Amino acid sequence: MIVLEPIGFVHNACTTSQTPEVIKQEVSEIEILPEYAEGLQDIEQAEYIDLVFTFHHEKRTELTTRIRTGETKGIFASRSPRRPNHIGITTVKLVQREGNKLYVKGADALDGSPVIDIKYCDTSVFDQQSIHQTIQADSPRIDIVRNILANNTEELLLKAAQLHGHICPGLALGVLGATRVMQCLYNNQEDPGDYTLTAEMQNCPVDGVLFVTGCTPGTRRYLQGPPENMCFYLKNKAGKGWKVSFKPNNREYMSEHLPANLSPIEKGFATLQLSPDELFTIEELD
Repeated sequence: MIVLEPIGFVHNACTTSQTPEVIKQEVSEIEILPEYAEGLQDIEQAEYIDLVFTFHHEKRTELTTRIRTGETKGIFASRSPRRPNHIGITTVKLVQREGNKLYVKGADALDGSPVIDIKYCDTSVFDQQSIHQTIQADSPRIDIVRNILANNTEELLLKAAQLHGHICPGLALGVLGATRVMQCLYNNQEDPGDYTLTAEMQNCPVDGVLFVTGCTPGTRRYLQGPPENMCFYLKNKAGKGWKVSFKPNNREYMSEHLPANLSPIEKGFATLQLSPDELFTIEELD
């Protein structure tokens, strides 16, 4: 029998299970037990380290699991915590060291997670771009999914503009609304492939919604409805999903809060900072 003893513990504000992108935004404190503190000598020279820890709240084990993009894979082909030994490994950025405490960014471990090991990060034998390209080839939307879950709407807007041709407030509206809906979908661990987009509008927001949801005419998961309704639906075959309705007075709200001297590009990015509740409503469909 293999017995592993903690060398320390994770401390942060994340006490319950959350999406990794949310947890990784926290700066975590890694407290190394005094008897292992000597092993931290010169660790400040490392900008990145590998954190090995246990998913101490996870009791379940699955040999197949549905990943966030909706695909079902073997547990060893995923980063699910429902592993046989419930061990997690994450590369984190070392922010600073204070004695036996390390402050890191990018950890997806919950507060109180036992730390099993810390290792100097070594990727010298790998071509990092090539590695990520192989991941993208297997899951082409993986970066989009990560940005959705991290609520990184600026990056999504930039990428959506490659489809749309330019950045504008309308495209930003579509990105915002679709991001909120896709967050609901992923948090419910639903398969995006089961959902179809019905757009009841014909203007700039449509391209933002198409990009973020991945529902396109080519995937046969896009329907065009009456263009005057200024809303869109994301529904599965059972009719469950969400309706996003853009508020009739959102133009007035945007005019009040976006300085007139901003360029269309600047207004697009500024739109992402406005209150979503003033721009659209989301209705869950049963």
